[in-house]
Amino acid sequence: MIVQHPFWHICGISLVILLAAIHRQSRSSGIFILALWNLAGVILHELAHLLVGIILGAEPKGMTFIPHREGNRWRLGSVSFSRITALNAVPVALAPLGLAGIAYLVATNWLAWFGASLTTTLTLYATCFILLYNALPSRQDLRVACNWKSTLLYSPVAILIAIYFIWPRIKPFLA
Repeated sequence: MIVQHPFWHICGISLVILLAAIHRQSRSSGIFILALWNLAGVILHELAHLLVGIILGAEPKGMTFIPHREGNRWRLGSVSFSRITALNAVPVALAPLGLAGIAYLVATNWLAWFGASLTTTLTLYATCFILLYNALPSRQDLRVACNWKSTLLYSPVAILIAIYFIWPRIKPFLA
């Protein structure tokens, strides 16, 4: 059994709050600081797109981690594909959500891998912060995922999944 001190988790939560504050501040500190602060997360986010794109045959044609301006916004990284279809658009666009699953695996196994100490607990919280923050889809990701062809293709699947999970809760009221 792994024994942890409750104080370590208070320190971990404080660290996450501090990281969120630093992240918020980095957004107004200039593109160099913003890009440097987000580099690890951007790499993870874009690699998730790349990996799923390769698996689903989206044919990656370019990848960059060099920030560039698009209109009045900065794009910190991107992956471009030459074969996005209705079938692969949603999984490729939402691939970074898989980082949340990785965060779960890390959180449940971390202490078994590295042991219990204040240092490993703080590292766990920092790792989960980076994974979860970068699991969020960007606006461009949502635009790609929500194209009309993919929406028509995936809507019935989403409805069936919703019915599967909601039906057991509704069924007693209908009887």
